[in-house]
Amino acid sequence: MQLEGLTIALRARTPWEAVDLGIALVRAHAARIWAAWILVTLPVFALLNTLGYLIGLPWLAGLALWWLKPAFDRIPLYVISRAVFGAVPSLRESLVAQRTSGLGPITPWLLWRRFHPGRAMLLPVDLLEGAAGAQRKVRVRVLGQANASPNVLLTLLGVNLEIMLYISIVLLGLMFVPVEFLSDSAKAVWRVVFENPPLWAQVVANLIGWIALTIVEPFYIGAGFGLYLNRRMQLEGWDIELAFRRLAARLSQPLLAAALLFVALTAFSAPLPAEEPTTTATPAPTDASGESKAEPKSGDDAAEHGDKKDAKEKQLKTTLEKMFAGSYRDDGAAFQAAVKKTYSEGDLKATARQFVWKRRNPLDEDKSRNPDAPPWARSIGNLLGFIAEYGLWILIVIALVIIVANRHRWLPWISDRYAPPRLPDRIDVHDVVAAESLPEDIPTAVRALWQRGQLRAALALLYRAGVERLATSLGTPLPAGATESECLRRARRLTDTEYAALFARIVRNWQEAAYAQRLPTVGEVEALLAAWNAPVQALP
Repeated sequence: MQLEGLTIALRARTPWEAVDLGIALVRAHAARIWAAWILVTLPVFALLNTLGYLIGLPWLAGLALWWLKPAFDRIPLYVISRAVFGAVPSLRESLVAQRTSGLGPITPWLLWRRFHPGRAMLLPVDLLEGAAGAQRKVRVRVLGQANASPNVLLTLLGVNLEIMLYISIVLLGLMFVPVEFLSDSAKAVWRVVFENPPLWAQVVANLIGWIALTIVEPFYIGAGFGLYLNRRMQLEGWDIELAFRRLAARLSQPLLAAALLFVALTAFSAPLPAEEPTTTATPAPTDASGESKAEPKSGDDAAEHGDKKDAKEKQLKTTLEKMFAGSYRDDGAAFQAAVKKTYSEGDLKATARQFVWKRRNPLDEDKSRNPDAPPWARSIGNLLGFIAEYGLWILIVIALVIIVANRHRWLPWISDRYAPPRLPDRIDVHDVVAAESLPEDIPTAVRALWQRGQLRAALALLYRAGVERLATSLGTPLPAGATESECLRRARRLTDTEYAALFARIVRNWQEAAYAQRLPTVGEVEALLAAWNAPVQALP
């Protein structure tokens, strides 16, 4: 496997991003895939339907064609599995590969694995890797650990797409029927296709099924191959391996390699001080009162234990002196005693007492449930139990009610889009500084600024004029300091969709010039000015 020839970007992908990658591979090599697919499947379709027509059972031909789908799946898998490594096969190579590959690896998929929901992802294990037996079981389990759910959903999507295409093609024929004859034609189609279909109608139904199969199946296999490729990339670290190969290629220069070797030899020539092993004492088990349950030691054992403890402390002190040299300072016996007291009696004590309330007579536990409780007490208990059981759902319902009640205040983009325009109840008059007035002929003023080289000023003037025209058309003033997004939401309330689209284009060009430093061309500006004089209609 030549990783250097990969034609895709090696990076970590989610399962659905891997599905998109597989579909993109199928689109990139669609001509070779569908050419080989039609040349292989069309003769098989003709042969099966001819035999089915002769024996009077054409529906068997459609069932057999559907059952042979795993054998046809080798075509898109062969093309994209080689194209992803830069070796795109020709049409002749694809056809020869289907004849010479044999039915050995595909036979289980035509028998007991025919209804496996992960066929799209697991086919490469048999056809590309050639795994079998226990090795295949382990391989399939490892590959499917992270992609079990996407596999099943991908199969469900493929089945639904085929059914939808089949029904759409049938309904497409009814679209050419005049409206006055549509009812009778639909009834005739139902009788011919579903109730008592003749032989020719069954063959036509098989043809529609083959068309739907031909359109959907290569994309289904490509999506499964994307999942397979992404899972192998995660398990085998292709991106890491390729990065190391590129790094090795850059470091293959003689001088650089010699310098690295010198640095490595210098680094490993100085011996490192060996750290003497230390042992961790395991605390003796304690009982509930916190006292040690260790058996008392005899005189000789206690002396030997004390000697070992002194030897370990001396060894630890020697190690610390070697490690810290002149910076080492002995803490002293008083500090060590305080530490031991903290661990044995203070907050860091390893044991703690725990008190548990128990009944004096456990047999009286069932008597605590008073069966003679009054009805009001039982009602309160049932209410509290209901709240404890369904309290979370009650909180969710309350939260939804609060959100719906405050939707106009919390979701202004919804209220701006659907709320009808309303005039203010009263008008407050204030002394304000008049803004710079707009010229009467906006296109002429914009062209003049553009010709003088004041490009941003021209776009700013066009944007101001568009906002002013929007406010006039709606009949309501825009809020002070309204942003471009708020103006666009207000523009959706216009019945004149042409000006709404024109205003969106003006805002987009102004934003690109103001924030992205990307100015439109002269032709784009002229197109905006040409559409400026279109009439505007506001909501009634």
